Amino acid sequence: MGAARWARLQELFHEARRRAPEQRATFLAEACADDGEMRFAVERLLRADGEPGGPLETPAFTKGVRLLADTVVAEHAGRSLGPYRVSAAIGEGGMGAVFLADRADGQFEQRVAIKIIKPGMDTAAVLAQFRRERQILAGLEHPHIARLLDGGTTGDGLPYFVMEYIAGQPLTAYCRAHALDVPARLRLFRDVCSAVAYAHRRLIVHRDLKPSNILVTSDGVVKLLDFGIARLTAGDGAADGATVSGQRPMTPEYASPEQVQGLPVTTLSDVYSLGVVLYELLTGRTPYQLERHTPEAMAQALVDRDPPRPSEAADDAAARRQLRGDLDTIVATAMHRADDRRYQSVERLADDLTRHLDGLPVLARGDTWRYRAATFVRRHKGAVAAAALLALSLVGGLAATAWQARRATRQEAIAQDQRARAERRFADVRALAHAVMFDYHDAIKDLPGATPVRHRLVQDALQYLDRLTVDVSDDASLRAELAAAYDRVGDVQGGTMFANLGDSAGAVASYRKAVALREPLLAAPGADPRLRVDAALNLRKLGILSWETGDMNGAVVSLRQALTLLEGLTVMPTPGMEPAYEAAIIHDYLGMVLQEQGEVAAALQEYEHSRRADAEELARVPGSERARRGLSAVLEHIGTALMLQGDLAGALARNTEARDLRAALVAAFPLNADYRRTLSVSYYNEGEIHAAMGRPADALESFRRDLAIVEALATSDPANEQYRGDIAYALIRIGDMLVALGQTASALAPYERSLALRQADVAADPSQLWKRASLIEARAKRARTLAAAGRPADALRESAAALALIDGTTIAPTNAFILSALAGFYIDLGATHATLAGAPATPATERRVRWTDARDLYRRGAGVWTGLRDRGIMAAADRPKLDAALREAASAGERAAAAR
Repeated sequence: MGAARWARLQELFHEARRRAPEQRATFLAEACADDGEMRFAVERLLRADGEPGGPLETPAFTKGVRLLADTVVAEHAGRSLGPYRVSAAIGEGGMGAVFLADRADGQFEQRVAIKIIKPGMDTAAVLAQFRRERQILAGLEHPHIARLLDGGTTGDGLPYFVMEYIAGQPLTAYCRAHALDVPARLRLFRDVCSAVAYAHRRLIVHRDLKPSNILVTSDGVVKLLDFGIARLTAGDGAADGATVSGQRPMTPEYASPEQVQGLPVTTLSDVYSLGVVLYELLTGRTPYQLERHTPEAMAQALVDRDPPRPSEAADDAAARRQLRGDLDTIVATAMHRADDRRYQSVERLADDLTRHLDGLPVLARGDTWRYRAATFVRRHKGAVAAAALLALSLVGGLAATAWQARRATRQEAIAQDQRARAERRFADVRALAHAVMFDYHDAIKDLPGATPVRHRLVQDALQYLDRLTVDVSDDASLRAELAAAYDRVGDVQGGTMFANLGDSAGAVASYRKAVALREPLLAAPGADPRLRVDAALNLRKLGILSWETGDMNGAVVSLRQALTLLEGLTVMPTPGMEPAYEAAIIHDYLGMVLQEQGEVAAALQEYEHSRRADAEELARVPGSERARRGLSAVLEHIGTALMLQGDLAGALARNTEARDLRAALVAAFPLNADYRRTLSVSYYNEGEIHAAMGRPADALESFRRDLAIVEALATSDPANEQYRGDIAYALIRIGDMLVALGQTASALAPYERSLALRQADVAADPSQLWKRASLIEARAKRARTLAAAGRPADALRESAAALALIDGTTIAPTNAFILSALAGFYIDLGATHATLAGAPATPATERRVRWTDARDLYRRGAGVWTGLRDRGIMAAADRPKLDAALREAASAGERAAAAR
């Protein structure tokens, strides 16, 4: 049998094999027509399919495959394809063969791999799938994915493509050959995850992840190969259930349950396959030991039993101990039969591997105190022991101090040496409380999941100091320490610039207590310059929180007072702090407040102060973390201001600079939650700029990247309200972009999820104005989407709820940012009623009411923007929105009149 007939035999066999036994005869009668020899050969293979091993493992079938491969080699070896000369075959798959080739045009030396369609396989379906693979590879540029270099068509009209040639070993073989330990294997596997995650972000599912498609070079570099059966999740026009040969596309041993059952495949299928690869990497065997490696056998195994945990499958006791616990859980989570119980992205799988390697709690194990404590103790045995001793000393010191104080009160004749000992003990307890409040707090403040512990540490230390200061309120140094303690409590309680518990009112109260404690100290002659620094930083935080709770004028006053306190200081009394740098941070925040008041030009002047200071710091201390972070922040803010002025290209350029700075910080410090959050903010701002440019697809991708980062952060620190707010914002904009792309029905889910988050946040912290605004926005967007989805009753209820929230919210006339957002909410609600008015199902008697409501809402939105314009604080980006609102109001009014 020649190559073409053998290819046809494979195709017919697999197509018949997919059908029920009673349907096969009819199929073969039609497919083979008068070719009795072909029908006989297919029927023999089908009968052999029920025998142990199956036809794919029989010598006859293997011989046929090799015959085909040999024929392909004979036809192509020595031929030239473009500038390349083919030398030898190095692999073959269902539709194509891969050859080693060298560049032969004399331009330069280059060894490549060339994939060519097999003879006899050039059907329309095969050619479409082959070109799809080539197109997918053309869009991938990642250090751990084999690159597409070139492409073309052979003289016979068959397409081919040229890939980077990877001289390496399969992942599992490489690890065995180099006797890599478990941590080294995990680090290599993370590189695999990086490549797969990159493909997923480009909406590509690989669908055939296995060790033979993951090569490792002699230099230890991972390369992911073979996107031959990959799919575009956005839809690429191919049927999901079959390849050209009739098989479901998969390698059964590494396929997900949904693949072997013929169900739709998503990125979560790749997560499962990565779990299987990780299982084999850790244990040296695949999870299911089967006699027959067929989709049917694999499907039966997945239904009948769970695989042994990696620690149970390991060969020796030492390996079992090493795999037990975190790694068992990570693999089991990746390989869960139910896709909604797996890691919901490859990034989350990689994050848990990183956490395991760093000795941190893995997210798949759950957030129990016992588990977190165990991992913390394993990482910091010495520090934990010291902290325990200090805590015991603190408790003992407090008890002894109280006892000494009571005895001193009762007995006037106490000896002088006892008084001295009590005073020394007082100082010891004070020092210990100071250590808990500052040293221990600062040591953990940037760790994921640290927010509740920070709150407990600071609150407990503050209580100790409050008790000690009852009779010594005139002690200046103790007043200063109490002020610093209230600062720390405020940081943990609320605000959006710090990881916090969402208690904004409590935070404002704490910051104001700190201000009050410092005021008499600052007024005293010869006040310590350090007090001016601490007071300035305190006022800065109070100004930020005042801004966030809607007190715009109070924010400006506090920030300007902070700048005044720093004026005249040439050298900061605290090591590592410079007057110009700290003032620059305040200028940056002042710029944000002015920008929200509509004073964009004044804001840009404040930003420029900050940008210069960061640039000077970087010139003085190359690589300075704080300067890199600070510069990224001010570049982001400049970008936002430029967008408000209508300079979208300039805004995108500044934001990209900020994003690149933050990405470098995250790469250098992957456990720093603050750096990861700032990167998510850059993606959010990038999405806003793309949306303003009229690029909803690009904006959607940016918002989804933002969401992926903050969801991971929120999982690691669920008590942190800051992350929940970030998620709510991202979900709103994802919904907006889906609407812009015409996917209105899909937008409802992110709107509803954002609404649920905001309802909970506003109930817990009603003083935050921006939270109320976000809740109104979620309701307005949901109302508009429900109207478009043909759910008028639900849309009207949501619209009424949004209007009630608006009417119950007080917004200062100087708060241009929130007022502008409010105008947009009115427009969304106007559009809701306009959609309902124009719906065919709306009774004629209601149309006039709906059009009238739409007109009034459009007018209210336009009125807000007109007020901002008349006060000279309207953003340039809002001017066309005002014009559109006025047109919509006029149109709705005309329709209302006509409906009478």
